[in-house]
Amino acid sequence: MEVKIKNTYDKKLKKDYQITVPNQMIEERINAYIAKIRDNFSLKGFRKGQVPVAVIKEKYAHSIMADESDKIINDSIKKIVTDNNFKLALSPKLDVKIFELGKDIELTATLELYPQIPEIELNKIKITKREAEITTADLDESLQKLLKFYRKWNGKDAAYKAKIGDSVKIDYVGKIDKKEFEGGAAKGYQLELGSKNFIDNFEEQLVGKKAGDEVRVKVKFPSEYQKAEFAGKAAEFDVKVNEVLTAELPEISDEFIKNNFGLESKAKLEEAVKKQIEDSYKNMSRNLFKKELFDFLNKKHDFELPIGLVDEQLASVWAEVEEELKTNPSKFKNDKEKERAKEKKRELAERMIRCGMILSDLAQKNKIEVTNDDINQEFGKILQRFPNQEKAVLEYYQKNSHAVQQLKGTIIEEKAIELVLNQAPLEKKKTSLKEFDKIWQKFNEAE
Repeated sequence: MEVKIKNTYDKKLKKDYQITVPNQMIEERINAYIAKIRDNFSLKGFRKGQVPVAVIKEKYAHSIMADESDKIINDSIKKIVTDNNFKLALSPKLDVKIFELGKDIELTATLELYPQIPEIELNKIKITKREAEITTADLDESLQKLLKFYRKWNGKDAAYKAKIGDSVKIDYVGKIDKKEFEGGAAKGYQLELGSKNFIDNFEEQLVGKKAGDEVRVKVKFPSEYQKAEFAGKAAEFDVKVNEVLTAELPEISDEFIKNNFGLESKAKLEEAVKKQIEDSYKNMSRNLFKKELFDFLNKKHDFELPIGLVDEQLASVWAEVEEELKTNPSKFKNDKEKERAKEKKRELAERMIRCGMILSDLAQKNKIEVTNDDINQEFGKILQRFPNQEKAVLEYYQKNSHAVQQLKGTIIEEKAIELVLNQAPLEKKKTSLKEFDKIWQKFNEAE
């Protein structure tokens, strides 16, 4: 008497097996379990160790059956995997057909398999890695931006006309369809012209205005505005300019630098600013390279993926869209547009999985491992993103082994990318910061 196993669906990455556990086997397991516990078994109305087998069966046979059948089914699946040398991509999915006392247990186990990963030849990876070229002008511009935080605003006389870069103190009332709306009014608000803090071309319509001027500003809310009730709608603002102010930048003295930045001199401040720029663009460069690498690998190595794994990744990616829809229900014009967006996300999910598998395989073949120091460093980065929530984050990872595995997967992936950076014959191209920013903007829009 043994478990019957029959292959009912046989594709490259997906297999179905019908598993039948004979009732006689289950009965024997139930009886053996009861015999094992009976001497120490207690039940109200009976002396310890004297509870009849029939009584124990009547009350507990179903739960014993569940425990014992789990063991049998797990052993059966392990046998299938071992005998066929399968590498599972996901935990098996079980579809129970019959599960009753006195009957054979019947179920279908669906196994999704890990695909064969193609060999990567590092010497054939053709990708350009961009490196930021920081000029003296870039450094001066960054210093000026930094000093803007320490500006003084000086009021001008009534004849002075506001320019981009100036500020205006304004009172305003906004209306949509001639009705005032919540959050659309303020008094004495200081607005820097050209800051793009207000929607559409609101600020530009105040250029050339003087203290005392009253202006009707006409704008249109973006179609993806965070408040759905305003999205895509035209609005009018009655604005009164109370005062125009111009900015005065501070003098860069050693005393100013020491008091505000804790550094000894302008040279030290320039060093710190340059390092900050270098670190920022180094991070951007790596992210751009990662995208280029993923594009290259995805195009070069097209192989079938486990559908269940793609569905899981899609669900994770699409969850962000669903969250956005809660605050912006009009994000998609219709269901067709939503489905097109979901299909694009599926392509993204496939790309992420395919490239993740390739890099994981590359790491394994090069004996790249995750150390405790790696985990601690990555965990430290996560804690930085969630200040004052350290306890909750720790508990999440302690209780969620899948999250820990994802963390390890991220580390392995980054180490594999580092291997490619160090060993592949990449073309390195110096790129100006302005050009870099344009590329970065396109990258984010594509994402």
